[in-house]
Amino acid sequence: MKVMVLIGLMLTGLNGFGQHIDRKAALEDFNQFVDLLERQSSYYQLSDYDFDRRFQTARTSIEQQDSVSVLFLANEMEKIIAETVDRHASVKMEDFDEDEIELFDRHLPFAVAPLQGRVAALKYNKEVRCYEYYSKEYPYIKSIEGLPIMDFIERYAYRRKKAPAAAMFYDGTKDLRDIGELFVKQGQYSLETVDVVLTNGSSDQSLQLALSDKKHRWRNPGHNQDMALVRAAYFGETFDFEKLDRWMEDSIAYLRLPAMFSYEDFPDLEAYLHRLMEKYKHAQALIIDLRGNGGGRRDILHSWSGYIVPADQSPWVANVAYVRSDQQLDEDIESMRGRYLYNYYSEHFTDSDRAAIDAFNADFKTEDSFDRSKFSEAYYMLLKSNGMTLSCPIYVLVDESAFSAASVFASAFKGLPNVNIVGMTTNGSSGRSKKFYLEHSNIRIKLSTMLSFQRNGKTLDGHGTEPDIRIERNEEHILGKSDAQLNKLIQRIKKE
Repeated sequence: MKVMVLIGLMLTGLNGFGQHIDRKAALEDFNQFVDLLERQSSYYQLSDYDFDRRFQTARTSIEQQDSVSVLFLANEMEKIIAETVDRHASVKMEDFDEDEIELFDRHLPFAVAPLQGRVAALKYNKEVRCYEYYSKEYPYIKSIEGLPIMDFIERYAYRRKKAPAAAMFYDGTKDLRDIGELFVKQGQYSLETVDVVLTNGSSDQSLQLALSDKKHRWRNPGHNQDMALVRAAYFGETFDFEKLDRWMEDSIAYLRLPAMFSYEDFPDLEAYLHRLMEKYKHAQALIIDLRGNGGGRRDILHSWSGYIVPADQSPWVANVAYVRSDQQLDEDIESMRGRYLYNYYSEHFTDSDRAAIDAFNADFKTEDSFDRSKFSEAYYMLLKSNGMTLSCPIYVLVDESAFSAASVFASAFKGLPNVNIVGMTTNGSSGRSKKFYLEHSNIRIKLSTMLSFQRNGKTLDGHGTEPDIRIERNEEHILGKSDAQLNKLIQRIKKE
């Protein structure tokens, strides 16, 4: 009943907005979308959600209209995709004009940040260059529009619902800053104010706040992004990689990797990383900071593994994957080679490599069962020592924003005796995503076409990689006064 009421609201609100297509075209596009899920999506296979019932609900709502809003169609598809664990999946309207809907670009009048299970409301103080609480006496958000804050995030930031729990909460708070967009996607199109209840845990403060046309961002001190590096990545400018690493106190080496760069895009990067290993070979410890790293390629992971994997653990099976296919593929695939994933009989593997795979498979079991007839044979990523393994302990510092190839990096080395994963559970995701376009609406559908498993048998999507040493953000961190996670790690290393 609630679903049909919501659909009714959306149909009413969308009549005046954006591109429309006729009912027949909309049904054809929706059926094309369903076919893509069934024939192309990998993670669709793992969900126990009642998709057939949801498909019928959407078809019924389309059939009630002569002219169907493309925005409505896209939002329906996005909600369906959200029921899979596919963290790379997305729906995009290529020709959507956000300016048509004023609410779309309205925001909360304060920044928000996650603090140990609570959502803090913040404002930036330019004089001291730090954040402070929006209301000093009532620092946390209790509810928005009458919904408890966690219920609000679950309902409105639905794209995150199948993410690892920590990432769902972290990204859900980030979505709150674009609250106007969240309302639009739930069928609300005109809203000037929002009811917010702030709390200190004992008493509350009720506010009716005007929405703002300015985004109030919270900048995580652990996500320092060098703008020169951004320009290098997007505009081809040169970048001094030496700025990424430094010596810290007590001979602790530190490297910040804000993205998993490809050697093709940054030709000088590989040589720099090899020099780095020589520079820090006598370090007491090495911290590799992947917080806020949104992923990229596996080049760094593959070439650096020689310095990380001990000789007595080599070859190390780091990742197992299956390609969504109605054919029983058993040969190497170019898109998998780019991820350093090869089939068992690949020419890239030696007999000793296959022996290592056999030994691994003796105990390996996927946590989720799936129809093997719809997937290829297994592909394996093996990491090998180069005989120059660092003698110091290695700490991989991650958080809920370590995504895709960054999350694979953490997962690949987890379990090695000389490596500790530190921080918060990663966002996971490893899917070999592909883009598809619907015929009439030109809606772009992106779906993962690969199941990617960690050594523990869990998919990266939906689980992420749990830290060996959990370090949360504290109040000083969210207020921007210090990088408390990094500082806590350094103090821990010094004690050890």
